[in-house]
Amino acid sequence: MHIQARKLIGYWLLLGAVLIFIQVIIGGVTRLTGSGLSITEWKPIVGAIPPLNEQQWNDRFNEYQQIVQYKHLNEGMTLPEFKFIFFWEYFHRLWARFMGFAFVVPFLFFMYKKWIDQALFLKIGVVLLWGGAVGLYGWIMVKNGLTGLFVPPVFLSIHLMLALSLYAYLVWLSTYVVHSPAPPTAQLPSTVKTFGIFVLILLFVQLALGGIVSGTKAGLSYPTWPDMNGAFIPPALSTLSPTLSGILHYNPTDEWARALIQFVHRAVAYLLVLIVGLYYYRLRTLAPSGAFRLGILLLPFSVLLQVSIGIITVINCRGTIPVFWGVVHQAGAMVLLANVMLVSYFVFRKKSG
Repeated sequence: MHIQARKLIGYWLLLGAVLIFIQVIIGGVTRLTGSGLSITEWKPIVGAIPPLNEQQWNDRFNEYQQIVQYKHLNEGMTLPEFKFIFFWEYFHRLWARFMGFAFVVPFLFFMYKKWIDQALFLKIGVVLLWGGAVGLYGWIMVKNGLTGLFVPPVFLSIHLMLALSLYAYLVWLSTYVVHSPAPPTAQLPSTVKTFGIFVLILLFVQLALGGIVSGTKAGLSYPTWPDMNGAFIPPALSTLSPTLSGILHYNPTDEWARALIQFVHRAVAYLLVLIVGLYYYRLRTLAPSGAFRLGILLLPFSVLLQVSIGIITVINCRGTIPVFWGVVHQAGAMVLLANVMLVSYFVFRKKSG
């Protein structure tokens, strides 16, 4: 494959990661505004057309009025208020359709030009299947949530992790395409790769925990830092009976589950800062220039920025979760994830490139 064609494909894959970044942000706004259950059906084709007249809007509103969330949380909502939450869920689904179009059309063009060999075809095929799985699971998640006040936290976290995993894979794949074939590189110490594996595992665990924290609205129970309402280990963990009901199903009265998930999320954040700091220390002299060097230099900044945003977000969770800071915190997580994936590509790249 011609080097320019390969770079074009790499930038197209990177664009795919950017589109997912935007989609996760839209999903964050959808979740934080309570909009995710406003559309009660899944119609992949005709669902792209929004209500076009007052009768169609009333029909959609009547459908929403039949679900548990409306009856127990939003009873008395006006049609203009419904249109607001409908917009975010509709926009979220519309962007997903746009992403499919933006990915499939260039892919077919590249295939027509015979720029994609068999090995790369298989790697890109994973993206297509993965993207379809994320969309399908999104509907399964919403359908399950229609029977309760909100989507269950675990379902929400799984959907988020599917999207973030695809995003991470696209960052890795675009780096692979742009930077290969590459000249031989020096063999990195085994301890560096061990740190790299630990950082990846810890980061994905933290991302999953973040999804559950968001789904349980745990920030509302402990809007303080560095303590948790005056204690570093919340008393609820020892005074209340352990239960996972607030994690498996949204339950605003399950303070034990909220205390546990918030405490673990904070603890893992501190551990992640420490491990990323050690990772940076071991890497700092191993890449003199290029994308690898840039990724290494950005590591401490991206992890500290994310932790800082997390602190600002939690101390503003008084009464309601701040939409702006919640979304910025999610964006910070994706910046950190992209940074780690960029570094990981070079750390785990084979010696021959």
